[in-house]
Amino acid sequence: MPFLALMGLVGLVLAANTPTALAIGWDGAAMAPLPQYRTYCQTYGDRDPGCAAALGGRSATPLGVDRLSGKPDSLTMAVHIHRQVVADLIYVKEPKDVWQVLGTVGTGMTGDCDDVVMTTISRLLRRGYPRAALRATIVELPEGGGYHLILGVRMPEGEVFLDDRHRWQRTAAELTAAGYRFVAQEVPGQSLWRRPGPALPLPRAGETVAALAQAASPGV
Repeated sequence: MPFLALMGLVGLVLAANTPTALAIGWDGAAMAPLPQYRTYCQTYGDRDPGCAAALGGRSATPLGVDRLSGKPDSLTMAVHIHRQVVADLIYVKEPKDVWQVLGTVGTGMTGDCDDVVMTTISRLLRRGYPRAALRATIVELPEGGGYHLILGVRMPEGEVFLDDRHRWQRTAAELTAAGYRFVAQEVPGQSLWRRPGPALPLPRAGETVAALAQAASPGV
C-alpha cells in the first residue's frame, strides 16, 4: 500500500480512537525534575530546546507554539514516528536509569520507556514539530507496576498521550480508567515540572482547552 494511503488509513483509525473525555489540567504544585532529566539536559541540552538553561539547555531552537496545528496528519505522523521508535527499540531493563536519544553518538538502540519518549521528541523536532507541544509525562502504572514515562502531545482540542504499552494515542480519561495515575509533566523551557490539577471538560466546537483553563482559573 502506498505510504500516503497508509497514513490516511491510520488517520481514520486515530479519529475513531479519540473519544470525548475529560482533559487533565497541569496547574498543580511544581516539582523538581528527576535527576535523570537533569542528566539528559546536560547531555542533550544543545539540541533539545525543552531543556531550561538552568538544567543545561543550550539550544537556539525556539520552543514554538504549545499546540500542534490541528491538522489530522500532524497527530497521525506523531503516532507513526512513535511506533517506529518502539519498533526500533531493543528493550532492556537498565540497571541505572539513563534517559537518552537512541541511535545518537555513544548510544545504541537498547533502552526502555524513557528512551522511547526522548527519542520520539528528538525525531519529531527534526520534522519541525514545536517542542512546547511535546511533553514528557510521568505516570504510575496500575497494580504496583511502578513509574513509567509517556509522551503528552497537545492539540487544539486537548491533550493525548503516546505510550509504548498502547498502539494508538490515549486520552487522560482512558489511561485513568485503565488504572494509570498521573504524577508530573515537564514544562518545556522551564526547570520545574508540574503536577496535575483538576480535570477540564473537553471543549465544544470553537473552544480550546487553553480557553477553558483560563476561564477556570481564579481572577487576580
